Amino acid sequence: MIACAAVATLPLNTPLPTEGIPAGTELFGYRIEGILGKGGMGTVYKATQLSLQRPVAVKVLGGRFARNPTLANDFLKEARATAKVTHQNLVMVHDVHADPSRNLYAYSMEYVPGTTLTRMVTEQGPLKRQSALHIVYQVSQALAAAQRAELIHRDIKPDNILVAPNGLAKLLDLGLVRDRLEGQTVRSPGRRLLTIVGTPEWSAPEQSRNPDEASTASDIFALGATLFFMLTGQPPFSGETVIDLIVRVCSENPTYPATVPRDCQQLLELMLAKDPDERIPDAEGLIKVLEDMAKGKAPRLPDETGSDELAKSGAGRTPVPARRRRLRRFRYRR
Repeated sequence: MIACAAVATLPLNTPLPTEGIPAGTELFGYRIEGILGKGGMGTVYKATQLSLQRPVAVKVLGGRFARNPTLANDFLKEARATAKVTHQNLVMVHDVHADPSRNLYAYSMEYVPGTTLTRMVTEQGPLKRQSALHIVYQVSQALAAAQRAELIHRDIKPDNILVAPNGLAKLLDLGLVRDRLEGQTVRSPGRRLLTIVGTPEWSAPEQSRNPDEASTASDIFALGATLFFMLTGQPPFSGETVIDLIVRVCSENPTYPATVPRDCQQLLELMLAKDPDERIPDAEGLIKVLEDMAKGKAPRLPDETGSDELAKSGAGRTPVPARRRRLRRFRYRR
């Protein structure tokens, strides 16, 4: 659904204030209550949906991005794609709205009381093994639903995971692949531009080198980096510049503090492998590994794309590792 409206309390031809939409402003049938957060391409507001008198979150595309028809179209298109995937561990998108005459684009989503994983770890310190793995398990369930719909997140990180007071984890910004460091490039004479999609501290090596190479395994790497943060309080890689950081992600292995449990380190090694073919291939594979860990088994890569019975049926043949057969790269439709 596309709704067209103007901001009720602003003059018709006046652009939105750079400091944000004032509280009390009515926008697309929502009353703005305040700012929840700001990102590279827009601002998320807490709002009240007037027709149902319920709290929601409204994300508004801002600034120069709203004046770019291609980016505005992508913003709406990918929000609609996200709305097609429903899962208890995904933040649900309710509606999409556009007023092209005002360069005003927004979408509404469920409001989740709680805190981001970043804030939780910053305020409380590293999480215990069981709590960290439970959050990873919940996010992997959300990713599995997305991957079945042929969506890749490409920006999994602690800021994009909300944890409610009851422990329910929800993944944000599913599929909004252009909503991260848009337009940031690194120029090198005589070479192609390095375009950054995602957040370098958490992005897989292949994604940092070429965003078009992002796959289901790239999301596993980012979730592994997030698990490392949960267990240690810091990202697995750091650097003084973006290039320095990307080089370290691509060439160095993280150092594991003694406080990281042995089985968690083994899991992280499978999630943070530099080569995506040597990484847990997708969310369903990660779910299986986590469920095996809950049974006391050591983490290991899935051996086959199918069940153990399928593997047994291939007598006389060398099994093809699941990570090579299941690796999926989805291209977004324009």
